[in-house]
Amino acid sequence: MKPLSFRVQGHMALAVLACAFLFGHFFKAGVFCNIGWILAGLLFVLNPIWPEGWDWKEHDKLEKGIRIGSILVIVLFGFFMRYGV
Repeated sequence: MKPLSFRVQGHMALAVLACAFLFGHFFKAGVFCNIGWILAGLLFVLNPIWPEGWDWKEHDKLEKGIRIGSILVIVLFGFFMRYGV
């Protein structure tokens, strides 16, 4: 299987977030929004990829930075934000 590109994975994360927010509004439960942020962050934790414009930097540092940013998204938006729907 071919690895995902940054654009495809970004669109997948946006689709997950859109579905989660729609479910949250449909079922009147804000926990779906939090689950969406957690799933979108996990996409980039499990498969840390970056845009082609950043490819001139060291790949180890890029991978570590993408994973740290994804964990921050999970913690800040997935666990600490409250969505009142």
